[in-house]
Amino acid sequence: MNKTLLRFVFALMASCSGLFADQIPANPVILPYADALVALKGGSLVPFNSEDFLQSPFIVVYFGAGWCPDCRRFSPSLVAAYDQQSLGKKLFEVLLISRDKDSEGMLKFMRSEKMAWPALAFEKVAAASDLERFYSGHGIPCLTVINSKGAIVLQSKDDQDGNEVLAQLQGLLKSSAAK
Repeated sequence: MNKTLLRFVFALMASCSGLFADQIPANPVILPYADALVALKGGSLVPFNSEDFLQSPFIVVYFGAGWCPDCRRFSPSLVAAYDQQSLGKKLFEVLLISRDKDSEGMLKFMRSEKMAWPALAFEKVAAASDLERFYSGHGIPCLTVINSKGAIVLQSKDDQDGNEVLAQLQGLLKSSAAK
């Protein structure tokens, strides 16, 4: 390729780079796991298309399990908050990190609670040690809200109920929508 043509191609690329500046980049924390996400479809877990999910302004990382009575008591609130979002672009997404004992337990938990969001595939959870920084260490259910850059915005603490974090998230969403 001659130098004139090469300069033209680089100039064209540079001028086009601003066209996509308003697009939210993929969440850098979840991006490495994009191919390991699964979701319910027809009662089974299938690979999840994470394109829109990765560009959500907020992702709620939900550590929970079907054997946990507190998780089963809390999950309907999270499902309701998730489902109440507009049918257009969602203001937040949820990612389940299962604390179940096996993949069948995770599937049963997702089915019984009617979770419409993805989970990290059960066989990938143990290897996802970098996601453990989003676990508060105070038991489950544990919610950690991260922004599109992967920074922690909200996190449940020792005596804090998951519903408190949901209320804080709703307040955050309302204040960011007002701006």
